[in-house]
Amino acid sequence: MTSIDFPLQQYLERIGIRRPPKNDLEGLRLLHSGHAFSIPFENLDIHLGRTISLKPEDLVSKILDRRRGGYCFEMNGLFFLALTALDFDVRQLTARVLYRRTGPGARTHHVLIVTIEGRKWLADVGFGGPGLRLPIAFLTDQVQEQYGDRYRLRRDPELGTVLQKEMQSQFLDLYAFREDELTLKIDLEMGNHYISTWPDSVFRLERMCSLAQPWGRITLSNMELTIRRDGQSGSRLLAPGPEYMSAIAEHFGIHLGTRYEDFVPIP
Repeated sequence: MTSIDFPLQQYLERIGIRRPPKNDLEGLRLLHSGHAFSIPFENLDIHLGRTISLKPEDLVSKILDRRRGGYCFEMNGLFFLALTALDFDVRQLTARVLYRRTGPGARTHHVLIVTIEGRKWLADVGFGGPGLRLPIAFLTDQVQEQYGDRYRLRRDPELGTVLQKEMQSQFLDLYAFREDELTLKIDLEMGNHYISTWPDSVFRLERMCSLAQPWGRITLSNMELTIRRDGQSGSRLLAPGPEYMSAIAEHFGIHLGTRYEDFVPIP
């Protein structure tokens, strides 16, 4: 599948946009937020024993035809296809996750760099809970706010560019990447294979769903459903079975066509 035969109109309908936007900053922001607000971050197929494919036709089938979500390699993989189809100048990079780690992880995150009129923007619709809802400019040590969240980029002599988010009155590192590194298709496939099959991968140890909204975010971590709305947060535990399946359909639009009992038990 190429940018020529990518089903652009179907993608735009999936993210709530009527007509193709221009390949400018306004268009990028519209696409980024539309994707973030419409397509859930989720890893449920791993827990159903399914292989995660990054082939363009499989991304289209899963996310557009079956109206599912995905994690970074799937979400930003589809976003890359859409941006390419709209003639954006976009590059793919891999990043090292730093969030909730004692040290840098392997290159298991997928991000996009979009250049518009000579200015670079970080685009990422696939980081889940603390992730971006809009692209941010490549400006280091400058706080950039979106929907009440505060982010900034910092330079690290070893790791390159680090994305941070303010949480609990301090800026925490989310992930790091180097702009000068060459990222090939095989690098994305390797990272995807690693996080979806390595026994100690958090993607195999935890079931995750997350969907951003202008007013906050809905998150499911294993059996705990959390809704953060306008700065207020409420959580409840879901019961295994019909309650869980109804919740992922209601809050994330996910219809698996399977039974709860088909999930691999959570470790």
